Amino acid sequence: MIGTNFFDIQLVDPTLSEVGVAIDDDAGVCNVLTADSPAEATIFSDNQGTSAPNPLTFTDGRIKFFTNASVSTVDITIMTNAGRSVFIKGLTVSQHRVVIDSNRRDQVALIPFAASDATEVDTGFDIPADAIIEDCYLLVTTLDVGETLDVGLLAAESGGDANGFLILAGVATAGVSTGYATVNDGSTSDFFDAGTYGALLASQINGSDAAATSGGQVREFHRTDGVARSISYTGSSGSDTAAGFIVLHYTLLG
Repeated sequence: MIGTNFFDIQLVDPTLSEVGVAIDDDAGVCNVLTADSPAEATIFSDNQGTSAPNPLTFTDGRIKFFTNASVSTVDITIMTNAGRSVFIKGLTVSQHRVVIDSNRRDQVALIPFAASDATEVDTGFDIPADAIIEDCYLLVTTLDVGETLDVGLLAAESGGDANGFLILAGVATAGVSTGYATVNDGSTSDFFDAGTYGALLASQINGSDAAATSGGQVREFHRTDGVARSISYTGSSGSDTAAGFIVLHYTLLG
């Protein structure tokens, strides 16, 4: 036996009862993170130090894991099988309920990413059918100068597009990295630089400082089909330090 802390959390839906009814979910996922960091925490399935997967899957809407005794606080990011997302900051062992509002359609998922050297990474988070993906951007916490990140739907799935949400998004500066094109004050004409939204979220033409080549960008939404559903990211070749969160805004229709 090793010194551990035990986290035991039940998902509840307050819309079904004054005290909240336990949610029965055996397919949703929870990513356990180091407090104030996108880095995955080391977790165990028992107090003997048996390694546990991270992200882990719910059992009857319940999340159970152990950490080293020195770890009393973690952050967790959750996506239920129905696509409802919640991020809990500073979870302690004394907290045993997470509220999931089944009536709320608008969702924001925070999905951690790490350095990925030209390798597509399946995050373990799956978007259900009939979700409208409205926006995707990065919250970069650890920069990686000269590198970029693609975000999309796992290429191995039918209809998957590994850079459908973001393509060559910058990770060289800490903070928010969006896919919007930049407007430039050209000497001949104003023009748009390349935006980094992928083909599922925008239609765009790169402009230049020349007459009649201003370029432009039109935002689009993507409706999921439940087949291409796994959120993935791919770092550029040489990426070795980038870290942060993929921020995904979407509306559930189902």
